Parts: sequence; structure tokens; C-alpha cells
Amino acid sequence: MADVSISTVSRVVNNSKPVNEDVRKRVMEAIKQTKYRPDVLGEAETRGNTHLIGIIIPHNSNTVLDDFSIGIRNIAELYGYDIIVGLTDGTVESELHYFNLFHELRTLGNIFVGSVLEKEHTEMIHKTGTPCVLAGQQSPNSAIPSVHLDNVTASYEAVTYLIQRGHRQIAMIRASGESAVGGDRYQGYRQALEDAQIPPREEWVVESGFSVEDGSTAMRKIMERASRPTAVFCSTDWMAVGAMNYLHDIGLRVPEDISVIGFDNSFMASIVRPNLTSVEYSGTEIGMTAARHLIKLIKGETVTPHHSNVAHYLMVRESTE
Repeated sequence: MADVSISTVSRVVNNSKPVNEDVRKRVMEAIKQTKYRPDVLGEAETRGNTHLIGIIIPHNSNTVLDDFSIGIRNIAELYGYDIIVGLTDGTVESELHYFNLFHELRTLGNIFVGSVLEKEHTEMIHKTGTPCVLAGQQSPNSAIPSVHLDNVTASYEAVTYLIQRGHRQIAMIRASGESAVGGDRYQGYRQALEDAQIPPREEWVVESGFSVEDGSTAMRKIMERASRPTAVFCSTDWMAVGAMNYLHDIGLRVPEDISVIGFDNSFMASIVRPNLTSVEYSGTEIGMTAARHLIKLIKGETVTPHHSNVAHYLMVRESTE
């Protein structure tokens, strides 16, 4: 298309030797029209150096997702696999970019962490033919195994604990959307209230981002309502820390005035004062199980059941009474 030799194309692609500007433009235009992508592995594939597993994970440092990565790495290294990580911004476009990039890098399998499996993800996985396991959500597709915890039951138990302690005015700071963190944990909250015959109060349910600042903002919105709750259940520990910070700033005590429960039992839960009551589970075990499932798929074996839950329990600390 560019009417030049292969060696000239190579010079343009690799920027190895000077090329006439007109020639460079013709080559670049041909690359654009054909959507050409260079073979980033080159001869490495023939030398057997493509024993790669990809991790596609949102960029959230110092969260339970760090434990997911540790678990995946532990099992991958045990079986002789190398890891390549794609840090996304949480959007479908960013996630699909890494699915496509890892296909070009010839990963033997991928672990997709944290996001709901959308139609676009499923189509990309089917198109590339690369084995994939979902970690941190439940897969609706039986061909794509998944690992997490029973978020509905865990949330139900956390809110039931508050009810058993005498609370009936219970708010929730929830993640947005219908993901496990948002939808499933909210479902457990609602179910616990309904089973205790406590009418849910929608004005006490506020959607929040994942940061401490987001949790503080959400708590402020709840406290601006006409009446205030005696307890708040949060979708994550970071939201809970933000909620406690706001309550402290306005002169309220935790748990004497308002009890607070988080979720994930991150390292932050035992550092903040008062120590945070939180739902505990092993993110490392989720990562390890996901990696084991993926290695089975890579070897052509079947994973049954297609979804696995790790154990959870409520770690009771000082933020509830």
C-alpha cells in the first residue's frame, strides 16, 4: 500500500534509520488504514518465553484488591507462570483495551478483577479465545468461572448484628451500580431489615464513591436528613472511615451516638480509632482460587462449580455497640 520495501517499513516502525518524510507519511497512512499492530513479542514466542498470565484490575491501591493480586501471584509463581498486570480506570473501554493488549501479548489466560462482566467483556473473551476467570464478582456465564464471597449473606449478617444490638434506625452508604459491592451488599442490607420487619428508609441510603472523602460526603448527606440513624452499614471500610471522620468532625461519638460497620476488613480497620467492626474474608484466598481455576482452564480441564465462594465472618471491634 505504501509502495516501499519491507525494510523501509521496518525503519519507520522501529525508528531505526532515517527515512524520507514523504515515505514516512505513506507508511504511517498505510498503518492507519490497515490498523496494523507490530508483533511485540517477535521471536520470543518461538523461544517459549510466553508463559504469561494477565491480571486486569482497577487501580485502587491499599484495598482488598492488593490481596487479590498477592494470591494470584503466589499460585502463578508456584506453577511457573509470569504475571503481567493491566491497571484500568474502571471503565469498560479501559478493560477492553487490556483484553486486546493481552491477546497481542499472547497471555495463556487472564484474571479479570472487580468489575461486572458486561456483554462487551464476554464478546471480547469469546473473540480472543483466551481462558478467563472472574474474581470479585459472580459470573453469569458458565463458561467463565468466578470466585468471590457471598456478599448478600455477609451483608445480611452484618446488619442483623446491628439489629440484635437494638438498632432499628440503620442507614447504608453503598457503592453505586449493581456490582457485588453495590448491588449485592445493598440486597443483604434490605433483606435483613425486611426480615426484622423494619421498614427501609430510602433517604438513609446514599450512594458513594470508594474513597474516604466520598464516605465522609455520604455521611454528611445522611445527617442532613430530618431524622438521623443510630447505625450505618458501609459497603467498604474506606467509606466507613470517611463516615466516622465526618461524625467526629460534627461532635458525635462512635459508637456511643452512632455505630458504624465496614466491609473487607482492610488493614485500615484495625488502625483507625475506634477500631472498625468489619466483614472479614480473605482476598488472598480469592486470588489464589482464581489462579488455580485459570491454570485448570489453560490445561484444558473443567472448573466445577463455575462459581466459588470463600468464607466470611464479622470481625467485631469498637465501632459498634
